[in-house]
Amino acid sequence: MSQQSKLRQSRQQWKQKAKERAEHNRYLRKELERLRKERDDAKQALKEARKQLHQKETQPTHLKAHRVWLTLTLFVGARISFRAVSRVLHVLAEWLGIGKAPCPQTVINWVMRLSVVRMQSVKLLQGAARHLIPFTNGLIWMMDTSITLGTGKLLGVLAIDAHHYQLAGGAPGFHHVRCLAVAVSPSWSGERLAELLERVIAVVGRPAAYLKDGGSELQKATDLLSERGLGSPVIDDISHAVANMLKRRYEKHPQFAPLLSACGRVSSRLKHTVLACLTPPKVQTTSRFMNVHRLVRWADRVLGFLPAGRAKAGSVLAK
Repeated sequence: MSQQSKLRQSRQQWKQKAKERAEHNRYLRKELERLRKERDDAKQALKEARKQLHQKETQPTHLKAHRVWLTLTLFVGARISFRAVSRVLHVLAEWLGIGKAPCPQTVINWVMRLSVVRMQSVKLLQGAARHLIPFTNGLIWMMDTSITLGTGKLLGVLAIDAHHYQLAGGAPGFHHVRCLAVAVSPSWSGERLAELLERVIAVVGRPAAYLKDGGSELQKATDLLSERGLGSPVIDDISHAVANMLKRRYEKHPQFAPLLSACGRVSSRLKHTVLACLTPPKVQTTSRFMNVHRLVRWADRVLGFLPAGRAKAGSVLAK
């Protein structure tokens, strides 16, 4: 075999090997590309699955209706305040799966809607005949103007059986009291109160007695009802009566203002310190004399526990 034939044959073998090697490389490249694409798709699918799982975990498992029902149950059944309902739901939100807990204002709005629905669902009662009104219904009406609602002031009229202590033999609870009327007005005068009470009397009858605080508008309303022939005995709340007596006796006492000033200074100095347990009790300004005994008892105990000169000079306790 000539040298040229050997070269030609070797060249053909080399070409055949190159083609086989190229086909194999092309196959490997295609497989590698396919594996890379599958890997990227798998990573993207895993990312989407994790995202959906996270959204599902953070998404509330309860409907809004369930959340509203739980909120109203805590307020109506447990009888806790709006802020307390919000705090309880905030603590239990993760375990109950209710998502974001409602704020106190949302709780107030839901309770107001429930009140409106209940008032609208009550059938209107026909007023009693005029000649039947002088007979009492055996209930004691408790009246008071409470906190403001928006720009108005809230008035509530509650009723309790006049023979409660003979029948129940214990202090009255929420289940012993019935709500007769709730109204909101920018201001409550004696005439406006008398008109409202007269409308209530026309529906449920005249009460056995009125229980009220020492407010002048409530006193004027009961006087107007007496002039119209719808009067009933008036019982002044003993706590308000005693508070008014204390106010007349001690409001201008020379030592009362220094006592309040000292309580304020002590409270500001001891708060957020290790002696915060010694801060004076908080007393509201509008009803200060109903709880003034707390301040007096606190001052007497603190002065007895901390005689002057026993604390280290310059310490918080000495101050």
